Amino acid sequence: MKILLTAIGSFSSECAAKALQENGHEVVGCDIYPASWLPASRLFQKVYRAPLATNEDRYIQFLLDVCKKEGVGFLNPLTDLEIDVLNRHRAVFSDHHITLCIQSEECLAIARDKYRLSELFRSDSMVMVPRFTSGEELTTDFPLPAIAKPVNGRSSEGLERLYTQQDLGRFIGKANYIIQEMVQGDVVTVDYVRDKSGNDFLIPRTEFLRTKNGAGTTVKTFHDARLAETVSYIGAAIRVCGCINMEFICHEGDYYLIDINPRFSAGIAFSHLAGYDMVTSHFNCFTGKNVLPAKDYGDLLMCKHYNEEILEEV
Repeated sequence: MKILLTAIGSFSSECAAKALQENGHEVVGCDIYPASWLPASRLFQKVYRAPLATNEDRYIQFLLDVCKKEGVGFLNPLTDLEIDVLNRHRAVFSDHHITLCIQSEECLAIARDKYRLSELFRSDSMVMVPRFTSGEELTTDFPLPAIAKPVNGRSSEGLERLYTQQDLGRFIGKANYIIQEMVQGDVVTVDYVRDKSGNDFLIPRTEFLRTKNGAGTTVKTFHDARLAETVSYIGAAIRVCGCINMEFICHEGDYYLIDINPRFSAGIAFSHLAGYDMVTSHFNCFTGKNVLPAKDYGDLLMCKHYNEEILEEV
């Protein structure tokens, strides 16, 4: 099949492109930056310069034009913003027989709303969430320190840490914000894939070093049966179909769900390196197949690093 991946300058694009090509698929890419600026562009058969997704009409028409020109049947966005836009324009792609490889509207309504996500599991004994409230319902007795973030935020944009009553006061009555008690502990990211039949697989990793926008750079994969049970329970509760990632804080052995990103994680290559092909399993979910069988993986310490290279002479 022929697939269009967007935002190929993102951390997950190289792993996604390689996995798809290794399985015999043709891959086209696009990004808001020139292909010559993006090392991953070399992995794609064709790369197009995209308009900003915030210009929705132009962006959607651009994607339709590329899909028509290249004979693309499957479209997979790699960023939350693009997912939000495509979610609002599902019908036009369906009319053109293009499959959007994203979560259902019902799943996204929860996964892309941090307040609704926390509210869903507030009284659920299977899933722990930090104490939380909305900006509109925030009062001065909310425990500090706390974290404030937009309900539909992404990549830590708009996130603020609150340590004083003055900090807290700035968010009293503020719409579209969730305030969460700050739970201290290790950040744990879980790559998770589930098909329509309920078959699933996951690989969790503790993130020791992260970028400012929340991408793990030094991590360790591990096994925890209780966490695996919780993740599978969440996946079934919101009816995940495809690959997503969940973020937890591990505090004294308990895992607090803090976020769900309905896309490949920035560290999806860590799961691939550990021995499981999340990307192929993801696309299986949109072609009527099951996810790949579970695989053993080790407890591995891994890192992401950068290399300098010449892209071209100018």
